[in-house]
Amino acid sequence: MKVVTSEEIKKLDELAINSGISEEILMENAGSAVFYFLKSKFGLLRKFLIFAGSGNNGGDAFTVARLLSSHNAEVTLFTVSDTTKLKGSALKNFELLKNYPVEVLEFTSINRVLLLAIKEADVIIDGIFGTGLNRPINGKIEELIVEINNSGKPVVAIDIPSGVSANTGEVLGVAIKANYTITMGLPKRGFFAYPGCDYVGKIIVNHITYPPEITHSKDISVEIKIIEPYTARPTDAHKGSLGKALFIAGSSHYTGAPYFNALSFLKGGGGISYLATTEYVSKIVSERSPEIVQIPLKENKNGAISSEDIGKIIEFSKNVDVVAIGSGLSIDEDTEQLVLNVIQNVQKPLIIDGDAITIISKYKEILKKRTFDTVLTPHIGEFSRLTGLPVNEIKKDKFSALFKAMKEIQHLIVLKGEYSLIGLNGNIYINTSGNPLLATAGSGDVLVGTIASSIARKGNTLEGTILGTYIHGLSGDLLANEFKEGITALDILQNIPNAIRYYWEHYKELEGAFYERL
Repeated sequence: MKVVTSEEIKKLDELAINSGISEEILMENAGSAVFYFLKSKFGLLRKFLIFAGSGNNGGDAFTVARLLSSHNAEVTLFTVSDTTKLKGSALKNFELLKNYPVEVLEFTSINRVLLLAIKEADVIIDGIFGTGLNRPINGKIEELIVEINNSGKPVVAIDIPSGVSANTGEVLGVAIKANYTITMGLPKRGFFAYPGCDYVGKIIVNHITYPPEITHSKDISVEIKIIEPYTARPTDAHKGSLGKALFIAGSSHYTGAPYFNALSFLKGGGGISYLATTEYVSKIVSERSPEIVQIPLKENKNGAISSEDIGKIIEFSKNVDVVAIGSGLSIDEDTEQLVLNVIQNVQKPLIIDGDAITIISKYKEILKKRTFDTVLTPHIGEFSRLTGLPVNEIKKDKFSALFKAMKEIQHLIVLKGEYSLIGLNGNIYINTSGNPLLATAGSGDVLVGTIASSIARKGNTLEGTILGTYIHGLSGDLLANEFKEGITALDILQNIPNAIRYYWEHYKELEGAFYERL
C-alpha cells in the first residue's frame, strides 16, 4: 500500500476528478466510509458529537452527520470555522443538513452548552482540520481540542487527527488524540512518524473509489510492502542449502552482540552461522551457544579484533552467502582497517551495523565504490553521523532525511525507529511491525541476524531486508501480547521462530493492509 504526503493526496484527488469521479462522489464516499465504520463499531443507538471545519474535511463531517441522522441516530454538530467560507461540495452538504434533525451549533468558546454536549456524547467525530493544515493551532480551537482529548470519550478522526502534520507527524501546537482514524484514499506519512503515530489510533483506509492505477501510482515513492515468506525447507534440505552467514563482531567490552548476531541467524531459518571474533569472545560465545561455528581471531591491546587477521576474514567470506560486520566491534585503528577492507573486498551481500557505521561515516567514498549489495542498519544517532544531519532535523522529518541520504549513499539503509524506514533507489518502505519493548540493549544485534537469514533464504537483498525487519518487529509484537515490561534481546531472539510461524500463517492477511498490533 502506498503512503502519501498532503501534496500527493491533493494531486490524487485531482486525478480522480479528471477521470470522471466528481468531488461530490468522493465526499459522499468519504462520509459513507466513516458512517459504516461508526455503525459497525458503535451501533446507531448512540449520541454522536461532530466537530466540522470549513474545508473538505468539514464537508466529509457534514456528510457523516447527514448519513447518521438519516438512520435515526442522534447527532449534534458544531461548526468550528466560518460557514460563509464554505464552498463547493462542502457547502452543498452543509445546506443539506437543513432537511435532517441534526442539531447544528456554532462553536464560539468553551461554554456550558459545549461542555454538556461533550459530556452527553457517546462518540466524538473530528472533522476540524484535514491534511492541508500547515500552521500551529492556537486560541479557542486549541482549547476545544484539549477538552475533546480530556473527555475520555472515543474519538474518530476523519482522514487525519486535526493538528497532526500529514507529511512529518509533527503536532502543530496541539492535536486530536484519536482512537480511530478513517483515512481517505491512502494513508499519510505522518501516521508513521513520532509523535503523529501516537495520535492516530487504529488506522482504517478507504480508497473512496480511486481507480487502482491512482492508488498504485509509481510516482508515489513511499509504501508499505508485505513480502511473501521464504519457501519451506524441502525434504532434502541440508544446512548448507539453507544459507551460510559470517558475522564479524564483538570485542572484550561487547560479548553479547556477536552472540545475538550469530544465533538469530539460525533462529531466523539460516543453516550455518560463522562468527569471526577474538579468541576471548569466541570462548564466551561457544559456551553459550555451541551451534555457532567459531573463527577465533587475534586480539589487539584494546580487546578488539586485530588487523593481522584481515586476510583470513576476507578469504573465508568467499564460503558464505551473506556477511555482517560491526556489532559490538569497538572503534580503534585495527577495527577501522578491518571495516574498510571488508567493505572494499568482500564480494557478497554485506550488512554494516553499529561501530562499522560510525567508522564508515568518515570514509563514505568507499561505499560509493562498492558494487555488491550492501545494507546499513543505523539508529538515529548513527544515521546522523553517517549523513551529517543533526538528530533534531532527522526527527522532525525522517522521510525527507532518508530521501536526502539516498542521494549520497546508493545502498540499502534501514533507519531504525518507531517505524523503521527502509530506503533504496529513491524508494522508502515502511516497516509496520514492532513496539517500544524492542528498545532494549542487543535488540539491534538480533535484527542484523534476522535480516541476514531472510536475505539468505529469500535470495534477494531488498526483500530479505524488508522481511527480516518485519519478523524482528513481529517477535516483539507477539511478546507484547504477554508482557508489558522486562523484555530482553534474548527474549526477542528466542521468539523469532514463533514470529516466523505466525507470519507464514497470516501474511496474506497483512498484504495490502495494516498489521494490527496484538
